[in-house]
Amino acid sequence: MTSIAPRAGASQPPRSVAPRKGNRLLGLLRATDHRTIARRARLAAFVPLIDGSRREIRLQPIVDLATTATVGYEALSRFTDVTGVARCPEDVFAQATELGLGVRLEQAAAAAALAVLPDLPPGSYLSVNFSPRALLEPGTADLLLSGPTGQLTDRIVVEVTEHEEVRDYATLLAVLNRLRGHGIRLAIDDTGAGFASLQHVTRLAPDIIKLDSAFVRDIDRDLGRRAVARALIGCATETGAVLVAEGIETSAEADQLRALGAQLGQGYHLGRPRPPAALMSLSLTR
Repeated sequence: MTSIAPRAGASQPPRSVAPRKGNRLLGLLRATDHRTIARRARLAAFVPLIDGSRREIRLQPIVDLATTATVGYEALSRFTDVTGVARCPEDVFAQATELGLGVRLEQAAAAAALAVLPDLPPGSYLSVNFSPRALLEPGTADLLLSGPTGQLTDRIVVEVTEHEEVRDYATLLAVLNRLRGHGIRLAIDDTGAGFASLQHVTRLAPDIIKLDSAFVRDIDRDLGRRAVARALIGCATETGAVLVAEGIETSAEADQLRALGAQLGQGYHLGRPRPPAALMSLSLTR
């Protein structure tokens, strides 16, 4: 019978060696170190966006559709990367929230906007955006009620964004009622865009309802959008709120909204977002 045993001196196939626990632990520690280093790098990259060296404020006019007079301005944040290229604001705020810096970024942006309020035309208001999470932070109320704008609270509008679910309306209402007690008005942003914004309208009883731009686009030619706008304009009228139609880009859209009874409008057709200094120089030349 032929033997199949390996000859003496013949090479043996390598044995599979089970990884040791120590090797696995070392690998996990290295992976954790890499994640920690990557997170620290991302946090460091956000510092200029929070401190303002790569963040700027733009003000977009809010216009009376009947008279075309500017009645207020919404403060918008604009960001750039290290090369000066513009970054999408929605992406920046989303990344800040992911890193646990969302509230700090919102507060920093609002503080920069509020600093220009005393220089805006008399009688006009300034609208600043806050998430429900940021509004529940005590520092936000302090920011809105103190400092140079503490005596101008009747010219401040807080826009509640709908990027996150509100789990406790009672607590949020308590905060908002305190602000409203000082004359600050409440607006619901992007109304109609999602369930949350309609919940905000029914639960928070805002002073201003902002009709989402999705229902403004081509409203002069689209029966469905017109029906939604008409319903929300009626809602605003019945509850004593003012409606602001967002994203108006053509005169036909403005005419249709005016015919439907919309009081205020905002969008490129009525005025693009501009640096505060540009708005001040424009008002001085009029």
